Amino acid sequence: MTELHPRTIPDGPVIFDCDGTLVSTEGAWDKAYATLFTRHQRKLARTDRHRLVGLTRIDLGHELARLLDLPGQHTALGDEVIALVTSNHGQGVTAMPGVTDLLAGLAGRRLLGVASNTLRGIVEQYLIQLGLADLFAVIAGSDNVAAPKPAPDVYRYACEQLGADPRTAIAVEDSALGAQAARAAGLYVIGVPSQPDMPLPAAHMEFPTLADPRLRNMLLFPSDARRTA
Repeated sequence: MTELHPRTIPDGPVIFDCDGTLVSTEGAWDKAYATLFTRHQRKLARTDRHRLVGLTRIDLGHELARLLDLPGQHTALGDEVIALVTSNHGQGVTAMPGVTDLLAGLAGRRLLGVASNTLRGIVEQYLIQLGLADLFAVIAGSDNVAAPKPAPDVYRYACEQLGADPRTAIAVEDSALGAQAARAAGLYVIGVPSQPDMPLPAAHMEFPTLADPRLRNMLLFPSDARRTA
């Protein structure tokens, strides 16, 4: 546990990022990309695969058009790969370590939400596949807002849907851009990096994994955490 920016820990809703925080989705997207590139008789290099991580739907379409040498077809390619991910119905998706136990402990004690840069329908499918969807009062995706992360829109939207002041809410994020978005929206930000060497400068506090018992205790008993911080 690393406290980067001391601040009183809120006792309101907890809003999670999805990809890399709640679920590991690399397998689902790998299946989709493999199918897409095979259809177009191309092979996706690993270095190019890294370039596709975290892109919005529009940017993803443009990058696929470049890699497949299909200029002007970015919209169709973006739609095609999204349809492939959706048709997998969660195949290749697994829960991140500690997710199930943490959510089970928080359910009924705090309102829970999801704020993701992924399309809402895909996030819902991930969570349904893992049996987690019913635990969340709100699931927000990039298609619910005007601007994706690092803009604060999706976190503000999730708080609005939960009826919560962002200053009373906690965000749990694995990426620097996501932490930046949550911080800009006014939330207390807990960073759980998806890569061990990934800096999250906007986070108020960091934990190595959602399975860390100190994180569970902090979220379940914020007043105790305030006394010991």
